[in-house]
Amino acid sequence: MRKLLVLLVAAGLSLAQSLVVEVKGSLEAVEGRTLAALKAVGLEPDRVLNLGEQVRQVTGPGFPDYRLIVLKPEKGSLEAVSKNPMAAIVLPPTVFITGGGERYTVGTFDGRLLFGMLGVYGGEVERLTWRLEAALGRLGVVKRLPPAMMPDPSSGMMPALFYRVPNAALEDVVLQVEAELAANGLNLLPNVKVGPVTVIMPCKSEWARVMFLTQPAGGFAAPCRFFAMQMGRDVLVGAIEPMLMTIMPGVMGSPAVAMLQEARQVMSSVLETVGGVPYRPGQ
Repeated sequence: MRKLLVLLVAAGLSLAQSLVVEVKGSLEAVEGRTLAALKAVGLEPDRVLNLGEQVRQVTGPGFPDYRLIVLKPEKGSLEAVSKNPMAAIVLPPTVFITGGGERYTVGTFDGRLLFGMLGVYGGEVERLTWRLEAALGRLGVVKRLPPAMMPDPSSGMMPALFYRVPNAALEDVVLQVEAELAANGLNLLPNVKVGPVTVIMPCKSEWARVMFLTQPAGGFAAPCRFFAMQMGRDVLVGAIEPMLMTIMPGVMGSPAVAMLQEARQVMSSVLETVGGVPYRPGQ
């Protein structure tokens, strides 16, 4: 891992991984205000997921309130995946709400960092980034949560697990991925079309508990994203690189690292079981 990551000088950091704002009120009131703020800047919520209740039902008490607002795909999401399908690792965007006792944190990802890493920042993608921040700004003072570490560009680490399934049809690969995820104990939401990319959103309560008790602001990457896209006679298929979450403050050296390694093994196995072979852009 040391070969993949290098420490950042925090004082000089201009980019953030997460944008967060503190909001007072009941969970229902904060959720209502957040939905209204998103709509006010032209972003449409698609579904609200009660992750906190799901995790408590599966793993027991001791997990905070946690809601996920998954947005509908818009121009920025479509432009991002058309430039680089790996952008689907955080699309369509999630806004998370977590906390308790009349005090909640609302947050999402900072597109300047993640979209910049993927080489898609600009145009409608930039406008999506500003809309997300503007929505949070309607709730209070937005704070930037910088990463504690960054991937070393020379390491070859990519933000996504990326595979190619030769001589395959998109619909078949999507069904196979969903079946493998279910067989590995992950819950599935209905998949979503983002331009030419199909986004699959699984979640495993045991993983969510460990990750979000360690770093609650990682909710921008939930539910986990798998993605698939037809490329000629082949299908490109992938998922977010779980180890990307180790760049968040407090994660390295915590029990979350072992969980992320387990998640990576399961996710890679799923992609290989459906016939995927490792792929790098440009091949």
